[in-house]
Amino acid sequence: MSFDLILPFFPEELRALLLDPSISDLMINGTSGVYADRGGSIEKIALTTPYTNERLQAAIERVARILGQDLTSQNSVLNTRLPDGSRVAVVGAPSSISGPTFTVRKFNRWFTSDELIESGTLPTEIRDAVVRFIGERKNGIISGGTGSGKTTLMKALLDHIPLQERLIVIEQPAELKIAHPNAVRWEAVEAIPGQVAITASQLVAAALRHRPDRIIMGEIRDECGYDLLQAMNTGHGGTLSTIHAKSAWDALNRLSDLALSARPNLNHSFIRSETSEAIDFVLYCERDHAGRRRVRELITVSGYSHQDGCFQTEEVYRASSA
Repeated sequence: MSFDLILPFFPEELRALLLDPSISDLMINGTSGVYADRGGSIEKIALTTPYTNERLQAAIERVARILGQDLTSQNSVLNTRLPDGSRVAVVGAPSSISGPTFTVRKFNRWFTSDELIESGTLPTEIRDAVVRFIGERKNGIISGGTGSGKTTLMKALLDHIPLQERLIVIEQPAELKIAHPNAVRWEAVEAIPGQVAITASQLVAAALRHRPDRIIMGEIRDECGYDLLQAMNTGHGGTLSTIHAKSAWDALNRLSDLALSARPNLNHSFIRSETSEAIDFVLYCERDHAGRRRVRELITVSGYSHQDGCFQTEEVYRASSA
């Protein structure tokens, strides 16, 4: 399994936590504390055997090398993944003051849309509506905060795309488990010594030359939003992506702002109009105070009012605040 690559470098208690299937996120704050996310609630883990920052630093440096990178004082930030898609994020010295910060987002298993319905995350009628949008090759984005379940929901919805379709999947880092036999998985990478950066924008441009039925963007996080809008507005329907936002409506503003960052001379109203032309629906996920993940909103997008300066949307679903 993927964690076998890194387990030998860590103390025994940390190995057990890395393998614990009830933990979704493991957070090691140098020697000042170890925390775990179980079922949406964060708890501090008391260790019986302390370890030193030097041992933790040595372990992380070896892990980085195995994953093809070097963690040094000149390159102290590491964002990478294990073969199963689990994310590994590190901030080392001199930026991390109390020893290296090591965070793992684990993918213990993926859920089907039926399982998300059973857990209360996804209402049946919303699943059915979005599956219909997918069948009609509508373009959609899944929005929400960190840890709200965006990627899990997207994977469950991707399972409803016909298996014979060709998907170009662009991520940073790669984490989705794609069942489609004719799926191509690409990963944007940051520049490191000996390796030039390959941006998501470059990969979106390349995708247009590889005959995709659909372009799937793991997360829109920078100016690649502009390139994705252009792809959607030139005949590439059925796109699905995620984005960090605080509501479904805010996701449209955020996508527009990211697209605007690609060109300094772009007109704001023009880009927002392009966004409304490209995006057909937006889902918003949240994790509430009890740690429960759920779909909170679904809206459809019909246009952009230049006169009012706002998106024209229709609320299809809004969960109760309880």
